Amino acid sequence: MLLASLSPSALADRLVVPHVPRHYIVRKGDTLWGIATHFFRDPWRWPGIWNRNRQIRDPNLIYPGDLIALRYAHGKPYLVDMGPAASQTRSAGHSGLSSSGTTVVLTPRVRSHALAMAIPTLSPNAIGPFLQRPLALSRRQFHRLGYVAAAVHRHTYLGPASRFYARHLGAHPDKVYEIYRRGPTLRASDGDFLAYETKYVGEARLVRGGRRLPEFQVVSSIREVEAGDRLVPWHPEPPIPYFYPRAPHRQVSGEVVAATHNNLNLGTYAAVAINIGKNAGMRRGYVLRLYSRPRRFYNPVADRTERGRRERIGLLMIFRTFPRVSYGVIMQARREIHVGDTVGTP
Repeated sequence: MLLASLSPSALADRLVVPHVPRHYIVRKGDTLWGIATHFFRDPWRWPGIWNRNRQIRDPNLIYPGDLIALRYAHGKPYLVDMGPAASQTRSAGHSGLSSSGTTVVLTPRVRSHALAMAIPTLSPNAIGPFLQRPLALSRRQFHRLGYVAAAVHRHTYLGPASRFYARHLGAHPDKVYEIYRRGPTLRASDGDFLAYETKYVGEARLVRGGRRLPEFQVVSSIREVEAGDRLVPWHPEPPIPYFYPRAPHRQVSGEVVAATHNNLNLGTYAAVAINIGKNAGMRRGYVLRLYSRPRRFYNPVADRTERGRRERIGLLMIFRTFPRVSYGVIMQARREIHVGDTVGTP
């Protein structure tokens, strides 16, 4: 069994958490990130520290009830999935896995879990609401969308069961559309335009076709629909993707430009937008280091204002990308994160 090739500097950063137990039994609701956090200070490197043993063809398929053991090879720590804990018997008097002197003896067992029961990289609740919304669109993309033209019955605001006319959908409109409203303009700190962030409004279904004025009915909404709201063809919501956290292949730098809920102070599992996207090589699963903005402070002895250091304050994992904007979830936060804090390659 071979470990992934790891550089000395990478291993130095991945020190085992002091006094951590050598074993852990996976429970329902656990995540790969969480288990790695239990053992290591830098959990985002878990793909390189799970051992590919013969019982598990895919080290990412870890199931509730599995026994996870911390081991060392030439002084380097790694994790191994010992398989279902219930299928193992313990006998005393031999050196083995346990620090108490017991040995874990493995017995063959056919795994009968459904694939869907494998624990995820991170909690689906952390990113599920943001997988399809909001959208970050260029000016061209936004203005090319179809839109709500007017209510059929002269209503100013529309709710469920209300009907409206739409425009700019072409000769053959789709059957179902999601309704979006232009939200804040995302800009870098230098004022450079990045994208229009759109806010989800609701969903509408086609009830009468026609090239000129197709008619739709509002199926559901979280706020009132207005004339001018944009229409995006609906696609079935994808399952929660399986993420493989890793560092970008090259040095990148950017900044936090927005929070998804307009919170001023952000912590673990908050979602944020950053000013680098697909055009800069961002990919789903990339992990970036979060840094604080150097704080200015007054030095009364020197009677001058000085600039503090840039501090490491957390980790961000990218889960959705657009050409000039990416959305990420804060996986670790040493203190509150703010719009304007920066990101870089770990």
